[in-house]
Amino acid sequence: MIRILFVDDEVFLLEGLKRMLRGKNEEWEMSFVTNGKEAVELVEKTKFDIIVTDNKMQEMDGLELLTRIKEISPETKRILLSGQSEAEISDKIKEIAHVFIAKPFAPDAFIAILEKTAENSF
Repeated sequence: MIRILFVDDEVFLLEGLKRMLRGKNEEWEMSFVTNGKEAVELVEKTKFDIIVTDNKMQEMDGLELLTRIKEISPETKRILLSGQSEAEISDKIKEIAHVFIAKPFAPDAFIAILEKTAENSF
C-alpha cells in the first residue's frame, strides 16, 4: 500500500482532498496534517512514499518543509502545490520537489499525477 502525506494549513482544502481521493482508500494509506511541524514529526516516525504540500503556509512554507523532508527521508517523493507559477517560486523547486502542481487543478489530473509519482522512482 502506498503511504501519502498531505500538508496544508487550509483545513477545507484537506477536507476536499479527502473527499476527492475517497476512491483510493483501498490502494493508498493517506494522512492529512495542517502544518509543517506536524508533517516533520510524522515523517520522523513513519515512512511515507509521497508527501504533497502546499507552498504558502504559516510558520513553515512548503519549500522549507520539503527541504527538511529531503534531509530526513530522501527516498520520499516530494510534490509541491502552489497558486503561484513555478517561475515565481524559484529554481529551488527543481532541487527540492520531484513534481510541481499549479493550483487550481482538475481532480482526475491530480490523481493521475499521484499514481504516476507512486509508480516512478526519481
